[in-house]
Order: sequence, then structure tokens, then C-alpha cells
Amino acid sequence: MIVGAPVAEVSSSPVGCTFEHKRFEFSISNTHFHIYDTAGLNEGDQGRVPHWKAVHELYTLIRRLDGVSLLIYCMRGRIKENARSNWILFNKVLCAEKVPIIAVVTGLEHEENLGSKKRNEIKAALRAYGMLPKSVECVVSIRGKKNEHEALYMSSQFRLKKLIQQSYSKTPWSTETSEWIAQIYKTTYSTKLCFLPDVRVEFVNAVGNVVDEFIKETGMRKEDSDKLKATLLHAERNLKVSKKRPFWRRKKDGF
Repeated sequence: MIVGAPVAEVSSSPVGCTFEHKRFEFSISNTHFHIYDTAGLNEGDQGRVPHWKAVHELYTLIRRLDGVSLLIYCMRGRIKENARSNWILFNKVLCAEKVPIIAVVTGLEHEENLGSKKRNEIKAALRAYGMLPKSVECVVSIRGKKNEHEALYMSSQFRLKKLIQQSYSKTPWSTETSEWIAQIYKTTYSTKLCFLPDVRVEFVNAVGNVVDEFIKETGMRKEDSDKLKATLLHAERNLKVSKKRPFWRRKKDGF
């Protein structure tokens, strides 16, 4: 809907179809954007721990980008149990609370009112989970089999593009221009997870405040918290290794 073409794969399978990010391009009023369909974070799972491969892919993507201007948090229907932990992971751990977030609610084809009343209802529900987006938009994101939702779709498309244009940061946040790396790590070295010699010691020694807060807030079990730290460390190590070889030599199915 944002791009204006059927470019992103959609799956009705209980197994998510997106583990690797995909980039698409579009423009709004002569402003050119790159939008990334990111790895899914266990939307269909009962547990609250994100899939480690998805965490690895997200970390790598954000570290590779020149900057991030906006996060779009997409949700369908009711807020699931793992929504808050995924929110914290994106907002605090991966983007250091430096990137504006808008929430977009889909699956509202049969709602009579998509205006301020519905948006305020969603905001209140998100607030109860400690999720505070900059703005909320309620949309009809499909035209329907016989274009029965065409008018609502076009209206939703216009409102969402307008919201993106109003919300994105004109100065993209970058991991290379902030103290983000120093914020993310602190305890990895002391917990002997630093078994990769080509990862900077200062990077590893910094590991912790944000990750430890995330672990505490989400009630993550110790084995899962250790896995999270090891996953981020591996992602950073692989990132450093991949930068040493030409881009065209990387595998097509990943970095």
C-alpha cells in the first residue's frame, strides 16, 4: 500500500515468511524513501522471546544502514503478549530510543469508524503495554476480491503516506554517529561470552545497560538472555568479517 505496487510477499501460514529484510523504494511529494520489510519477530508464537535469526538479521540491517528515519510498527487486531518485548527490542535495544515510531493498525475492513475515536482507543491500549508511538493510524490495507474496499483503501493510503511524511526524522539516526554501541554492551565480556577475538574489546565491555534492562523488563529467562547477548555479539562479529570482503561476494541469501 505504501509503495503502490504488490511488492511484498504475504503469507497466511502459521510460519512467518520474512526472515531476511527486503528493501523497496517509493516517493511522497518528491521525497524519496527506502522502506525495509524486516524480519518477523515471532508474531505467531506463544513465547515472548524473539526468534534469534530474526534478531540477528535486524541487528545487522540497522548496523549496515547509513541511518534510520522512522520505524513503522504494524499490528493486526488485538495486542499480543509478545508485542511489548518486540517494541522494547526495536525501540530501546536496536534504535536506542532515537528513532520516531508510528503504529499502523490493519485488518479493519469491517470497522465503521477509522477516525480519531478508533485511534485514541488504540493509543490507550498501547499505552497500557508501555508502548508510546508518536502517532497511530488505522487503515484498510487491502482492496478486497472485487475492490469492495477500494474507497477505504485509497483513503487509508493517502492518510498513511501523509503521516509518514509528517513523522520521519529529517536527520536520520545512525549507529555510527551516536553512542549506541557503547550503550548496548557491558556484561558480555565478564560473562565469558566474548570468545570471538576479532570483536573489539571496548565494544564488548560496553555491553549491557540497555540489554540488561530489556531482559529485566521482559522477564526473560537466563538461558534466553545469554542467547540474546551471544546473538548480538555474533551479529557484530559477522558484520566486521563481511566488511572485509567485497559486497558482491556475499551470499545471496544473507550477509
